[in-house]
Amino acid sequence: MSYSSSVESFRDILNKPWKTFLFPTIKSDHFYLFLKLGLAISIIFLVSHFFYLSTSFQKPQIHYNPIGLKQMFQSEIPKTLPPTPSPPQDPIPTNLSHIVFGIGGTYSTWENHRHYSELWWNPNVTRGFVWLDTAPLKNETWPKTSPFKYTCDYGSRSAICIARILKETFNLGLDNVRWFVMGDDDTVFFPENLITVLNKYDNNQLYYIGGNSESVEQNVVHFYTMGYGGGGFAISYPLVAELVMILDGCIDRYADLYGSDQKIQSCISEIGVQITKEHGFHQVLFFFYFFIDIIQYHTL
Repeated sequence: MSYSSSVESFRDILNKPWKTFLFPTIKSDHFYLFLKLGLAISIIFLVSHFFYLSTSFQKPQIHYNPIGLKQMFQSEIPKTLPPTPSPPQDPIPTNLSHIVFGIGGTYSTWENHRHYSELWWNPNVTRGFVWLDTAPLKNETWPKTSPFKYTCDYGSRSAICIARILKETFNLGLDNVRWFVMGDDDTVFFPENLITVLNKYDNNQLYYIGGNSESVEQNVVHFYTMGYGGGGFAISYPLVAELVMILDGCIDRYADLYGSDQKIQSCISEIGVQITKEHGFHQVLFFFYFFIDIIQYHTL
């Protein structure tokens, strides 16, 4: 082979398309730069990941103590949660003589509503009082409830008197009282069933027992945290003893609340006690709509 033919063969090899892979041109320099940079990053990542895995397997294993975890979670539970029923500490079970009823009503409705109370009230056995809102005569001084604030536009100041039934009843100093049970003048109680429910709880503890309304709208308004007065609610003697010390101040602080049961619930929540729900306390709310004008102008 001559020298000239050898040179031409070598030139043909260099002119092949893959020659740019061995000898990159200026246009392909950027592509190879990014390729090398990506390869370097991948190698660094793999090496660091391998190093992390090798060190993590050498860490000692942590053994959890189930008892310790249980104690930890129990210590984080707020103390204001409703207490669970506990056996009564008194040797004698709760009976009707241990309960004092406070019934709130109005003078204008009592004549008709009294028949509801007569259904379940056992004369000379049942203990309690009916508190009415009769206003004093003009020549008499107003009672101590008048200085209290009440700013609810659509309510009545009688809610103040009804809220203070607990304090007025407590101040009577009746003997051997374990529970104070509140209700309206049209609330019907079944004393035997009530006694059975209250015997589930220790009357020496702070208990606020009641039920929500059967009206979803009312429950949403009050966040399912209030015992409705219409269905009745029970408060243990120790809790009432704490409540009466702050009740008057609470009435002023919650002057914008509508009802007495709202005020009582708000004051009890300040003590740190939440409601213990018993579904036996029923509250039903009825609305009656009369479309008189529509009927008069509607052609049948």
